[in-house]
Amino acid sequence: MPALENFTPFAATDFLSLTKEGEECLVLVVAGSFVLPSAGRATDAPLAVCEEQAQPVTTDTYWGEPEKSSLRYESQSAYARPGTDVLLHGQAWAPRGRKVTRTQVTVRVGTLEKRATVSGTRVWYRGPMGLSASDALPFESLPLRYEYAFGGTTASGYEARNPVGRGYYASAKEALEKPLPSIEAPEALVRGWADRPPPCGFGPVARHWQPRLGWAGTYDADWVEKRAPLWPRDFDARFFHAAPDGLRASTHFQGGEPVVLEGISPDGPLAFHLPTHRLLARCIFAGRREKRRMVLDTVLLEPDEGRLVLTWRATFPAHRQLALHEVSTVRLLLPGEDAP
Repeated sequence: MPALENFTPFAATDFLSLTKEGEECLVLVVAGSFVLPSAGRATDAPLAVCEEQAQPVTTDTYWGEPEKSSLRYESQSAYARPGTDVLLHGQAWAPRGRKVTRTQVTVRVGTLEKRATVSGTRVWYRGPMGLSASDALPFESLPLRYEYAFGGTTASGYEARNPVGRGYYASAKEALEKPLPSIEAPEALVRGWADRPPPCGFGPVARHWQPRLGWAGTYDADWVEKRAPLWPRDFDARFFHAAPDGLRASTHFQGGEPVVLEGISPDGPLAFHLPTHRLLARCIFAGRREKRRMVLDTVLLEPDEGRLVLTWRATFPAHRQLALHEVSTVRLLLPGEDAP
């Protein structure tokens, strides 16, 4: 395996990959963990670096059984990401922790914004005009996971965009006394049992869920005969985005973007700016040296852990040159230092 020297205060790893064109490449990934500020007041102070740094994830991790729960962390396997993903692991909280039947969650990072209406448990009951939703039960907090968003699996089918959710039913009989989704987009609230709104979530979308699966390309007999094991010719790089709709930036963040999180703490909103660290990666092969600035392609917000994790990535061409690789390094760019 290629040698990697890490001169940053963060955690780093490297791995080998193949591009869409089937060329070998070497990918360097740095994950930096920072201390989130206290909720309730905005701050312009730079975020402190965590004493313990979370390692870049190398295997997919789910909240429970993989086939019955949503994805928590996705392994670092993408050789490139077209823009920056924003992900949130947390809970919707009632203001001041006093129970409510409904509250709002808002995530704003740079130009991205996503909102959700979060309700207590409701079920479908039989009314004079058909099925109606019951009143929501009061709650203090609720996990912001896809298990509580629209979706689900039944004996007759499943919701391909979120097979572990709730609210997907094939008939009124099947829906009777079953729950509605608790996490919904404000503009797409469920009004009837047959509604099929887009699932509303803030965590990573698994690779085998739609619409992400559709971006992986076509794996048919022609692919088996002419392309396997390479990516299909119609592979779309958006497949490497793990963030849901509304939290995928089409370009990479530069650092310093404003962040506002509302409804994820009983003590009020969190407001701060992303760290502005700049990272430089360098690869040395026999007869070739190459360096480039790493791009910030993932922002992971974990308010329950009081942690923000930024992930930077750099990819170097290495087709038929891996045996010539000597060392890779990652370091912080100094203030005022020009980036390549």
